[in-house]
Amino acid sequence: MKPLRQQFINRLKTRGLADRTIENYVEIVHRFARHYRCNPLDVTKDQIEAYRLFLLRDKKLAPATINLTMNALQTFFKLMNPEAAPMGSFYRMKVPKHLPVVLSLTEVEKLIAATMNLKHKVILMLLYSCGLRLSECIDLKPIHIESARMKVRVEQGKGNKDRYTILPHRTLLTLREYFRAFKPVVWLIEGRGAKQYGKRTIGKVVANAARKAGINKNVTPHTLRHCFATHLMEAGIALPIIQKLLGHANLKTTMRYLHVSEVAVDKIKSPFDEDMGV
Repeated sequence: MKPLRQQFINRLKTRGLADRTIENYVEIVHRFARHYRCNPLDVTKDQIEAYRLFLLRDKKLAPATINLTMNALQTFFKLMNPEAAPMGSFYRMKVPKHLPVVLSLTEVEKLIAATMNLKHKVILMLLYSCGLRLSECIDLKPIHIESARMKVRVEQGKGNKDRYTILPHRTLLTLREYFRAFKPVVWLIEGRGAKQYGKRTIGKVVANAARKAGINKNVTPHTLRHCFATHLMEAGIALPIIQKLLGHANLKTTMRYLHVSEVAVDKIKSPFDEDMGV
């Protein structure tokens, strides 16, 4: 490993960043250096701005992805060469706000039922019924399934925080069937050689299940987490409880599900329907 790369990793670790964040930042800087074929510490502010335009116009990356790239580069220069500060006061791109895609309960049932592969069915169930992020599902180990308490332990989720979420009885029954068939050793969801499943693999599992179920929506692993939150809200579960289950640091993040929850609208009575005394 090159000295600069290792120094960057070490300094990111001293800041307490999560392993996955460190991997992302290191890969972003690597791609940036490869683009200019030089030491990243030697680039200019104009080159950084040109790179951002390249990501936007040529690569056609989303604003949120470009902002993540700029954050990684800014962190790199602050840690590795704070005197130079080539990033200056870079502005963040405005990220369009879209309501998340949410499936109905019937569609979720069809999605899971359309999957014949037992391992893939377990993945879909965990993502939806436990409200897991994709990375959290990948990082689960057998010991994290606490069946006696009907809970799933999520270790070092987003923000390096541990939390518990619910373990539905239906999911537990399928998990027991899965354990008998596959006998996972290291990771709960294992590929060949006891290796972790990749993000892209699980993304394909979800997309294929949606296609087989005849669901004509853009369904991703995170869609199932959105469904978990929205369906809980529609069932009348209080926002702070949903916030805790999802592992949101800020209640405002959880409150966005108010915009897609049908119950919030269905229970509102127009003042025009009130007895106006006429």
